[in-house]
Amino acid sequence: MKLTLQQMMMLGAVGTSFIVILAMLNWRRAVYAAMIVALLEGAIRKWIFPQGSELVYFFKDIILFGAYLKFFLFPDPDIRAWRVRVPGTLITIVCIILVMFGALNTNIGSIVLAGYGLKIYLWYIPLGFMIPLMFRNEEEMTKMLFRYSLFAIPICLLGAAQFVAGQGSWLNVYAASEFKGEHQVATFGAGVEATARITGTFSYISGHAVFVQFFFILSLGLLTGINDKRRWVLLLGNLPLLVANGLMSGSRTAVFSMLIVAAIVGATSTVSKMAKGRSTLPYFLLGVVLVVLGVNVFFSKALTAFETRRTYAGDGTIDRMLYPFYSMAFAAKEVDLMGFGIGMSHPASMAMRSALKIDPPKKRCPVYDAETGQVLAELGWPGFLIWYIFRMVMVWQCWVAFKRSPPSMFRSLALGFFCYELLLLPGSFILNHTANVFGCAAWGFCLIPNLESLVHRARSALQPALRVRGSRVPRLHG
Repeated sequence: MKLTLQQMMMLGAVGTSFIVILAMLNWRRAVYAAMIVALLEGAIRKWIFPQGSELVYFFKDIILFGAYLKFFLFPDPDIRAWRVRVPGTLITIVCIILVMFGALNTNIGSIVLAGYGLKIYLWYIPLGFMIPLMFRNEEEMTKMLFRYSLFAIPICLLGAAQFVAGQGSWLNVYAASEFKGEHQVATFGAGVEATARITGTFSYISGHAVFVQFFFILSLGLLTGINDKRRWVLLLGNLPLLVANGLMSGSRTAVFSMLIVAAIVGATSTVSKMAKGRSTLPYFLLGVVLVVLGVNVFFSKALTAFETRRTYAGDGTIDRMLYPFYSMAFAAKEVDLMGFGIGMSHPASMAMRSALKIDPPKKRCPVYDAETGQVLAELGWPGFLIWYIFRMVMVWQCWVAFKRSPPSMFRSLALGFFCYELLLLPGSFILNHTANVFGCAAWGFCLIPNLESLVHRARSALQPALRVRGSRVPRLHG
């Protein structure tokens, strides 16, 4: 039974209130739950509740809203004792510029859509303040991240089933949307017998491609940081399945990113100690061997399909690397100081305009091949420049976290997250909410060395001789 718009709004209001209250009871669990929902929401939109696809799209955002209320307005005593040093002035300037040059653009024609545009850019940034305070000690951090990494196994197995099932299977569908309408499943090659490019539990291929990249980096960081039997789960399960899913998705960006990160981590392991225990290089090399064998033995068809797509694609690797610059050049010819309005090129914003019967904009925002052009078109030059300055600061802070930390689990993961943020810089961040969530969470993780104890600061003001200086190693509170 298809629900009317009024029924969905009523259902959404009741559900939102209930979820926000639950999230406020324990903000740490709420953030973790939102990260899990980010992995599963596509499956819910595709197979469980397709008629409420737009409501499910906001599910994790509602959970985070409750967590934000608790964390910022009603913090627990243990939170009050700590402060995270973040580029607060820069974030404030980003917010002001995005409002002035993005949300106040009269071309949008709707306060609701202007607010949604701000949400697309800014909603997940508070994770940077919260993630450093999620873990009470290194053991809890390792346990939580390892458990989260295990989601890769069932999602990747689903991806393998989609690859075998064929393009006409119910497994290979995209999330419903009033704006997008019916989708033709993307395939390797053409024809009825062509193999589908997989999406896993995500709405579209782009989400699954980002998942593969992030979880490969997370698993690689855990592999080089853990010193117990859990390594074998990562070696035999996560890493081979993630690489195979990257091939089956047909995403050249995902596959090449994994190769680049593996090369960087491997090179770093040869010249620098990553973990506290013995050298991690033998385990890294063993992981490479197992991935190569696993892909060639169990997923040879996926490798062949990917190679065919890479060989016969209309654009080469150099062209794809230059897409962000091409898009900026094209956008620069059409954009003025104010741009076309924040969020104007986002598919969800367009769907909301249609559902809420909002008049079309006076000037339609052009669409480009890369997000850099879209951001420039939406925000104009001031917003574009301040936004990418902020993004570069995120990358820099991840690098500083790696440089500061001694051999530890944190050092291994900080290197991987630095690579992720760097590779994501010219890629899809705003237009791919999965990348947005993972990107802000990874940035928050790398802010752990920026934790300051306000108790220590208070004591040091009273007793200069006993001043406790902030450690330059990743210190977890508690």
